[in-house]
Amino acid sequence: MAKKDDNVEHEPLTEEQRITALEEKVGANKLVLIVIALFLIIAVSVSSTIFIVSMFGEDEDAVANSEMIAALEAKIVDLEKTLENIKKLTKENRIELTALSDKVANSSNQKLQELMIEQERGQQMFLDSLRTGMYDLAHMIPGSRTWLEVYGEKVDSAERYSKDREKQLVNMQKGITVSKPKTTIQEDPFEDGF
Repeated sequence: MAKKDDNVEHEPLTEEQRITALEEKVGANKLVLIVIALFLIIAVSVSSTIFIVSMFGEDEDAVANSEMIAALEAKIVDLEKTLENIKKLTKENRIELTALSDKVANSSNQKLQELMIEQERGQQMFLDSLRTGMYDLAHMIPGSRTWLEVYGEKVDSAERYSKDREKQLVNMQKGITVSKPKTTIQEDPFEDGF
């Protein structure tokens, strides 16, 4: 079929037909050109608006940033002054603490605790010697095992009591909270005598 159309010759167009066809094509082209022109105008106005806003926005940000930087620099200066004051106070406190530590170390309370610890250790040595002497004496005298057991228990409990007191004194020197002795002894075992 296409061959038939190709073989058919077209009649020549009249001048009016040519002008009408030409005007139709120009009208369609005109419409396309107007749409393209409007699109380009909108694109240029949007890009110029963005550029102008970004230029003014950067200036406002730069001003705000410079104000913020100035405020931060002022705060840094204040913090440096505060840090210097804290360093001075720390140095003064360290000197006072050293002097106070020396006073506490040389105080009568510290010396008294040391003296009491030595006294407790001496008492423990005495009780150990007493136990040895009682044992030797019990083996020399016939029938003395009963009193060795009775008084041996009292010597043992007195020694435990002395060791507990020594532990308390040592803990007090170290600054550890002192609690009641762990032994169940409420009184000194030699209170009622031999």
